[in-house]
Amino acid sequence: MDMTAIDVSHLIKDIAATASRVEKEGLVRKLAADPFGKFMIKWTYDPFTTFGIKPALYQTRDAPNMALRPTLIQGLLKRLVSRELSGNAAEREIYEVMAALDEDSAYLLFLILSKDLKCGIAEATINMAVPGLVPTFAVMRAQAYQESYIKGWPQKGEYKLDGNRNTFLCKDGKGAFFTRSGKVVPALDFLVPTVIETARIAVRISAALSAEMIDGDGQLSFMLDGEAMMGLFSETGKLRSKGTQATKAELHLYDFMSYADFDAIGSVGKPLSERRSLLAEFVAISVSRGIETLQIVPQFFVNNDAEVQALFDRALNKTLASYLARGDKEREAELLLTTIDKATDAPKMLEGVMIKKPDGLYEKRKSRLWLKLKADDTEDLRIIGFYPGEPHTKYKDCLGGVIVDRAGVEVRCGGGWSNLLREEVWRVLMSDVAALESVDPDCFDIRGGTKGTVWPLGDVPAHCGMLGRLIEVKFHEVTPGSSLRHPRFIRFRSDKEGEREAA
Repeated sequence: MDMTAIDVSHLIKDIAATASRVEKEGLVRKLAADPFGKFMIKWTYDPFTTFGIKPALYQTRDAPNMALRPTLIQGLLKRLVSRELSGNAAEREIYEVMAALDEDSAYLLFLILSKDLKCGIAEATINMAVPGLVPTFAVMRAQAYQESYIKGWPQKGEYKLDGNRNTFLCKDGKGAFFTRSGKVVPALDFLVPTVIETARIAVRISAALSAEMIDGDGQLSFMLDGEAMMGLFSETGKLRSKGTQATKAELHLYDFMSYADFDAIGSVGKPLSERRSLLAEFVAISVSRGIETLQIVPQFFVNNDAEVQALFDRALNKTLASYLARGDKEREAELLLTTIDKATDAPKMLEGVMIKKPDGLYEKRKSRLWLKLKADDTEDLRIIGFYPGEPHTKYKDCLGGVIVDRAGVEVRCGGGWSNLLREEVWRVLMSDVAALESVDPDCFDIRGGTKGTVWPLGDVPAHCGMLGRLIEVKFHEVTPGSSLRHPRFIRFRSDKEGEREAA
């Protein structure tokens, strides 16, 4: 006998009550074996079925107190998915339906609209229990960069953006944004009409885009992959909020393909170079319409590891404001005031770089076809020297960087300093030099040198304001010689007790 709403509700609660993964899978199989249970699972966990509303659990009335069954709500769900029903009208109809149901039935409808049965399962558990029951949402992810992973040069390099990974999916002319785990991003709903309208124009004027974006039924069906970026850091949380719209967000895109390719299994789509060419055409059409919210992440050829490292260093020294301003100096100045890293009180810099195989397909897993470099590790190290900026640069009479001691290895740290901090540190260092010269007139004068001066820690006078101080340094990796690759200043560690004594 088929399950009733009460049976399904109680079985879902049983799934929630067990902590055993094996037991959960067994109960999920039992739920999926029933037509009503299967209906609940598919409508709740299909990542491509979205309702465009923030559900509420409304109190039921004493009458009519109906029991839920699939045929009773399927029409409502389809109208929500198509957005035929939305906004206040959707809320009113959901309220009327939910209020007419019994308590168990109302809760089941709430679970479907929440896209979560709230019993400790996800798509992976469901498909372990019943393979292929719900579509699996998976995006391509990168491995950490190692030169040995590169099987041939040149490769394509991109700036790695510290935003929110968002994938736009359009199926049968309807679209939504998803996180990397397949959760809908309501905060970007405001961008959906823009993308859809751009797509409709694109397929009319480009045969290549039309072939990629129109499915066999003549409907728009495609995927865009990228990062949502907020110019104002205080508003970044809006990207994760269900109740607000992140209207100041920009989508910085780096991949594109047909929905059919994205929905396929394994390595999918055209080679990266072809996907990027199509994406560039799509974004150009958007920009030609005066739309600045859709951008393409720039790419660069890299021909060897040295060029990869140079691009990485360029990224670490490029402010987010500069990247977002796209050459507009007035806008860059405005963004510099809002894109401040709270951890350092300095302008936020780009996170690193991505290295991608030009003829690689799109692999919906962590893949060596995409490699990432970013500065991950930190160490607290002591300043033992310093050096000025390069001649003929704006830093020629200012701090170029400091030299820190790492277990006897001198490490030059020139990145991560704001202009104001460079000036202040240089002023204090010049006071240190004057103090040292008063003790030893033959002391090397940094003001006339370019390579830097290093003092053994034991010789640094305790009254020096900068020499001997402890700083936190971020870096990408330790070199074979025990130095650091791409070291960057993060902050002074005056919070650590015994800082000066330890020197």
